[in-house]
Amino acid sequence: MLNKHYDLVREISSECMVLLKSDGSFPVDVSEKISLYGSGARNTLRGGTGGGIVEVKSFTTIEEGLKNAGFQIVSDEWLDGYDSVMQTARETYRNSIKSTLATDGLTGLGALSVAMREPEYNLPLNGKSEVALYILSRISGEGADRTASEGDIFLTPTEIRDITALAEKYRKFMLVLNVSGVIDLSPIVHIVPNILLLSQLGSATGDAFADMLCGKSYPSGKLASTWAKYEDYCHVGDLNPEDDTRYREGIYLGYRYFDSVEKEPLFPFGFGLSYTKFEIETLEPYLKNEIVTVPVVVKNTGKRAGKEIVEGYVSLPQGKLDQPYQVLIAFEKTKELQAGQSQRLEISFEMQNLASFENCSCRRIL
Repeated sequence: MLNKHYDLVREISSECMVLLKSDGSFPVDVSEKISLYGSGARNTLRGGTGGGIVEVKSFTTIEEGLKNAGFQIVSDEWLDGYDSVMQTARETYRNSIKSTLATDGLTGLGALSVAMREPEYNLPLNGKSEVALYILSRISGEGADRTASEGDIFLTPTEIRDITALAEKYRKFMLVLNVSGVIDLSPIVHIVPNILLLSQLGSATGDAFADMLCGKSYPSGKLASTWAKYEDYCHVGDLNPEDDTRYREGIYLGYRYFDSVEKEPLFPFGFGLSYTKFEIETLEPYLKNEIVTVPVVVKNTGKRAGKEIVEGYVSLPQGKLDQPYQVLIAFEKTKELQAGQSQRLEISFEMQNLASFENCSCRRIL
């Protein structure tokens, strides 16, 4: 039964991967040698902290998954060097927590909620191959809130330096994000030709990634968050005092904010590429029994198999209550479409889902 569960997780994981940038150089054949770098290569994260912890009987790291698939890793010197750096950093981190607890007692327990930041280092990027991968990991979750600091929301100087160098050195380079939250990619986004949001997929992370890399599967997910420069997000809401969250941004959260103020993010909510190309034809919408339906025909115009998600957004007139520029109202995903194949989808929603509500009296306002 456990093997069946593992196989199922491995199979559906590609549905969750989001391809953010592509120059067409991936997937690659398993005969390719791989220069593997980054914090998540061997220390791949399967989940987060606190309520985000993922306990599994077995787990496949990125390095293990690539080797299982038949890829040859040619950057062991870098990987071993990084292991040594991390061991020292972890010892320093643990000792600092012990020191804080010894000095402050129970009042120092807050130190346990601060995740260890990515250390700085200088290791040679000397893997001999055409293909390179940089796996960037970030731990977060309950009890370890994100912070606007290097090694968390921001990239470290070491990460920026190495990612930039790899993009220039290797003919085929992909940045892989083994993260559970948004990272400010603005320093390197225009340099890196291929970016994959892998996320943290549980026990089969490594094998599922290797399947995607060699083309046994393909990414078909879309972003559930808006990825932008940190400074471009709406910073109206606050957590002061710590146990009181003030949602002063109101409805202008995430993509509703960016769309409404016409601010361009790095990667918008709902965005995601594929190994292939799709063409979407919108047909005549119709209304029946208070349900609006927008038929569309999705055609795979590329050369590889893939799946596409069609998203429907609506813009509502400004009235007594504020309205954002647009809101997601419905979406549908195709089956697997081979090259040249088409599928008709129907994007439907009930008219009552366009209603807004007034807080003070809960009266519905159309």
